Amino acid sequence: MNVLSTTWQQLVRRRLWPVAVLLVAALAAVPVLLSREAEVPPPPADPVAVTAEAEDSIAEPVVAKVTAADRDKRRRVLGSRKDPFEPAPVKKAAKPKDETPKAEEPDKGAETPASSGGGGGGVVAPAEPVKPKKYYEAGTLVVRFGEAKDGAELERFTLAKLAPLPDDEFPLVVYMGLTKDGKKAKFLVDAAIEADGDGDCKPHPSSCETILLAPGETEFLDVIDPEAAEDATDEERILAQFQLDLVDIKHAGDDDVR
Repeated sequence: MNVLSTTWQQLVRRRLWPVAVLLVAALAAVPVLLSREAEVPPPPADPVAVTAEAEDSIAEPVVAKVTAADRDKRRRVLGSRKDPFEPAPVKKAAKPKDETPKAEEPDKGAETPASSGGGGGGVVAPAEPVKPKKYYEAGTLVVRFGEAKDGAELERFTLAKLAPLPDDEFPLVVYMGLTKDGKKAKFLVDAAIEADGDGDCKPHPSSCETILLAPGETEFLDVIDPEAAEDATDEERILAQFQLDLVDIKHAGDDDVR
């Protein structure tokens, strides 16, 4: 008893008596709580009913059933209706391409000779062969030469060095070559010739032994009758009259010179 009173006094002094009271109350409440029976939890719901509800929700279709009224409504679709049992159409075989080359159409502006068979179809004339390009040697002359008559056409010649005109049997002039600058051609003139024209006579116009001609110049050559009298007219003195035109001189480096 003394122990309890002493302990209580010490707790009062230290102001711990409320804690002691709480401890005593707790010791008294423990047996009461242990003596009570544990409460039984409520029984779970019927599993069969829960399963049945779940199965019913799953069995319910998502798509609503079609009624007879819905079938009568017109269904809008793209394109025409197609019978699913109808066989597919057979594709036609592609025609083979005609690989035969087509004949070239003749030019409408060109004239074509008519065929001799009388069929009405024109025969295309064959194209003329291309002439090969002509080449010259350096120093070659292109001239026109002939009798000086009204309306007469002069014949075209190509002269190499030392070539005569018109020919070897009757040489009126002989091509002797080019001057040092290559701009003029030198012609040796026969003694029976009187020259008159664009050319330069050497050594003097009254004594024309050599004629110098440039491209584009013309010289007239009169053949004089050596037996004509001094007082004879020109018609009596001149046996023939020729014309010499220098057309071109071919120089080294030209496109048509080899």
